[in-house]
Amino acid sequence: MKQQDKKFTYRVYARKSSETEDRQTLSISSQIDECKKLADSHGIKINDEEIATESKSAKEPYSREAFENLLKEIESGKVNSIIAWHPNRLSRNAIDAARLVDLLDRGKLHQIITNLQTYKKTPSDIFVFQLMTSQAKMENDNKSIDVKRGLKKKCLIGYPPRLTIIGYKNDEGRKGECRWLPDPKNFNLVKKLLELFLSGKYSVRKLQQYADKVLCIRTTQRRREGSKPMSVSGIYNLLGNPIPAGFFYADIGNGEKERCELHKSLPRMISEEQYWQIQAMLRRKGKPRQSKYYESFPYKESLRCGNCNGSVTAEHKYQLICPKCKKKFTYPNKDNCPTCGIKIDKMENPKYLHYIYYHCIHKNSNCKEGSIQQVEIDNYMTDYVRNNLEISPALRNWCLKHFDEIMNDDQQSEIERRISWEREKNNKQNSYKELIMMKAKKLIEENEFMEMKESLKKDIKDAEDSLLSIGGSAIKIMTEARKNFDFATGVSEIFENGNYKDKLEALSEFCSNLTLKDKKLRICEKKVYSIIIKGLKEAKAKNEQFEPKKYEADNEKTEVFTSVRPTLLRW
Repeated sequence: MKQQDKKFTYRVYARKSSETEDRQTLSISSQIDECKKLADSHGIKINDEEIATESKSAKEPYSREAFENLLKEIESGKVNSIIAWHPNRLSRNAIDAARLVDLLDRGKLHQIITNLQTYKKTPSDIFVFQLMTSQAKMENDNKSIDVKRGLKKKCLIGYPPRLTIIGYKNDEGRKGECRWLPDPKNFNLVKKLLELFLSGKYSVRKLQQYADKVLCIRTTQRRREGSKPMSVSGIYNLLGNPIPAGFFYADIGNGEKERCELHKSLPRMISEEQYWQIQAMLRRKGKPRQSKYYESFPYKESLRCGNCNGSVTAEHKYQLICPKCKKKFTYPNKDNCPTCGIKIDKMENPKYLHYIYYHCIHKNSNCKEGSIQQVEIDNYMTDYVRNNLEISPALRNWCLKHFDEIMNDDQQSEIERRISWEREKNNKQNSYKELIMMKAKKLIEENEFMEMKESLKKDIKDAEDSLLSIGGSAIKIMTEARKNFDFATGVSEIFENGNYKDKLEALSEFCSNLTLKDKKLRICEKKVYSIIIKGLKEAKAKNEQFEPKKYEADNEKTEVFTSVRPTLLRW
């Protein structure tokens, strides 16, 4: 044995990956202890400098630094024997396994000692070693298929196969069956953050500061990170993520990402329409970009050309009327009147003019759409909302009063639904317990037991999902209704006298886009305001005295409001 020690030089190799392939594998320290016991049983003394360790996956060739150094030492003749706990520690891919076999064939590698057997340069040993490494590769490939199958199933159920985003959290169920739940700490705060961006008043950087200093939003606590303020890039990722709107994209088996719907039990932070509005505000689909015109032109973000569907830009026009020759000219970068030559600083009481013009960028060379002044847009928007949408405080109060009555009925209905589903859940759980008792007493066959067990588990799961989907919807609808009716009261004042921020917020709330065609505006209202406008038109057509312009009808003493009640409230 002492002569054999002089002929062989050894290296111990130990590896453990953090990936799924090695979850059940011994730790590196345990592998080293086993290898030392193995060396002692062969009469081999191992020093610490003769041990190579690393924590990397063996699925890909040429990716492990310690393993590559080991092969270089074998090629140079410095090492000619390996001690490892198992062949799959050395390789889980065909290329690295073939390299080891080649070294055995060429005599560079004399032996590989494992807890199973010692592999030498013999046909049978090489065949068995190849078989063991091939089996390791097959196990790894099968696990990859199983993982992909599980991820696909999770996507189809409605849960993204990833860590939860801020505002949601993972439940603590069994591994592989974890669901998403709304995070009670952050859900409403993140929803508020998205609504603030939709208002048009906040840039991404201001939104990040508001989230940190005002809302005190902190990232989800993980094992090694979390509980920190959201970064600017984190805000961008949130704004570009469709999950808060109720859907996501994932590869479910065909190599291309497909749309999947979020599970119905998960509440949405925003609607899908609002998500695409955010992407339009960010200018690039899923890729945020701030507009340099944000604080100058309130209509630019929403305005499109009706002829070529191109963007509409805006610019300031500064002009001056010469008091001597009455010539109107653009005065920036000029010192004199281009007609009479009088210097601008020598003019007496010159008349300065300032206009803001919106015009198409002419995406199509055949587009001849002209320009329109901002004051014309202001006047048009003021007249439009005043004649079609705006309501009096009396009508708002009347609508909300009767809306409260309807919502109270809906809340009562929700309570009854919850009681019904709680009863159903308890019945199914009791049936499940009785089934277990029958199985314990051997009163039921195995196949029948399994079939009934799966059916009851599915029924319990459906009842739990239904209970999650119930609760607070009437309150949410009422809150949204109050916001819509408050907006419809006095909205014309915003477009007539409001500043650019107020106009920007009103546009974001009222319409999804504006179209400029033939120097006229076309407005596409959001669905809720389209419904209000439709109801008002029908109510006025039914009763001409509805909403008098010179005075407010007393809705407690007249039949004017009562006569159109079904017309308005059915929407």
